[in-house]
Amino acid sequence: MSKPAAPKRWRPTRTNLIAGGLVIGGFILTEVNWWFFLLVAAGTFGPGILREVGWLRDKDEFQRQAAHRAGYHAFLTVGLVAFLLVVFFRTGGTMEHPHRLVTFFLALLWFTWFFSSLLAYWGAQKTAARILIAFGCVWLVFTIVSNLGPEWTGWAALLLHPLLAAPFFVLAWLSTRWPRIAGVMLLVESLFLFVLIGLPTIARTSILEMFTGVVFILFFGPLLVSGSALLCTGKKSERTEDGEEVLMTEK
Repeated sequence: MSKPAAPKRWRPTRTNLIAGGLVIGGFILTEVNWWFFLLVAAGTFGPGILREVGWLRDKDEFQRQAAHRAGYHAFLTVGLVAFLLVVFFRTGGTMEHPHRLVTFFLALLWFTWFFSSLLAYWGAQKTAARILIAFGCVWLVFTIVSNLGPEWTGWAALLLHPLLAAPFFVLAWLSTRWPRIAGVMLLVESLFLFVLIGLPTIARTSILEMFTGVVFILFFGPLLVSGSALLCTGKKSERTEDGEEVLMTEK
């Protein structure tokens, strides 16, 4: 694989900054009025609409293909779930708060598009490694903060609980060297966490009520998608840090 002589770091474009500001500002302003949630919609879908009508030309052919492929993946995923729910309700199924499904579909749509874009742009190994590092960092901070709270659990817990983040960092390292082994381990870990956390939640409520918990999508989804992608690694296009497209052969 050939690398550029002087690679550059990825930097957000003006479009990304404006769209990100609209999304963050919209979420914050919902505390004032939920009409501000439309700012989130503008930041999320606005750039794509402007690109499709030809008013915004800030992406090259590779980036446009990745975005279109991600959109198709989101269409397939959300469409399949929608058909399953139609069957559920038409066969007598009920749900206490059906309006919450709108939030679930938005989360599923965004999640599928976002991770499909990352996989197309970075490739399975780099995407999985960065996701796992992010997971490990979040889990590390969570364990430290929880032990420093009002209910002090002692120095032993403060030193041992952060070790629970170690598997994420180990899997991030494995994903760059033995991707298929790391993929199998990620799928096993996803199943283990679902049995440990997901099944008790289903037992307390219902499977459809669990769908309204966006946390489940964001918690199990990255591990499941990363593991599946690592099992299907092969030859594909990836991007270097300066945006140049190169051909990678994953192990």
